[in-house]
Amino acid sequence: MVGRVAARISYVTKMDRLVSDQAASARHNRILAILPDDELKRVLARAERVHLRPRQILHHWRCSMEHVYFPTDGLVSVAAKVDHNRFLDAWLVGREGVVGAILMLSGHDHMPAHRRIVHVGGNAIRIPTHDFLQLAEALPAFRHALLKYLAVVMVQTSQAGVCNAVHPLKQRLARWLLVACEVLDDDHVPLTHQVLSNLLGVRRASVTECVSVLEQNGLIRNERAHIIVADPAELRKAACACFGLIEREYARQLTSRCDAPTHAPAGQPGGGAEPSRLPRH
Repeated sequence: MVGRVAARISYVTKMDRLVSDQAASARHNRILAILPDDELKRVLARAERVHLRPRQILHHWRCSMEHVYFPTDGLVSVAAKVDHNRFLDAWLVGREGVVGAILMLSGHDHMPAHRRIVHVGGNAIRIPTHDFLQLAEALPAFRHALLKYLAVVMVQTSQAGVCNAVHPLKQRLARWLLVACEVLDDDHVPLTHQVLSNLLGVRRASVTECVSVLEQNGLIRNERAHIIVADPAELRKAACACFGLIEREYARQLTSRCDAPTHAPAGQPGGGAEPSRLPRH
């Protein structure tokens, strides 16, 4: 009898430790990091941790989405179709965001207008779309965090459109390098000149020329298949103001504990007291 009780206690202890380890890993994603503990546990009960391989397509253009991904490291691009067989990267998603959050607005029958492909391998918390929608409906803080993230994405994409129209290529390149550093949480950016040309919508030769200028000024080091940001502070000065605007909007929306709104009806965002501040990861 004593042996069975001891075995049971040992099993429960191991399971508690496993759940704790899963939660710690999940909190590397900044959206999951701001959820209350009880909601995070319910999310993880429907999720699995998966490895993301370079060039793996997570969502095909105009094909039903099967999963939503919360990256804990790595880098995913969201590519827009610009021609019959041609896609250009529109923005990047790393551990600061969610791949497939648009499902919140469109529901089960969503046929994505973008292709999402892994640029830098890593790991993610993956949730089936049906479970994702159920959790978003049932968990108010989870829903609130996702809606705030979508608001940030809208600011990011609209600001990027204006940036592409009015700012010089060198400033835009500096902005994208800073974005990549931010989402990777690393000064080593494993993006090729071809990928950067897709993000910027220009010829590869133009990117190579601007990279050379930034390197000559000591801001970056250009190495095979990746770029090292040698002086982030000076690179910020070389970038346009768009990076700071987007960064401040993210900080305003998503660096606080995301508790459920207290003054809004169930199922609706808004209301609630100002949440306490948490440090950024």
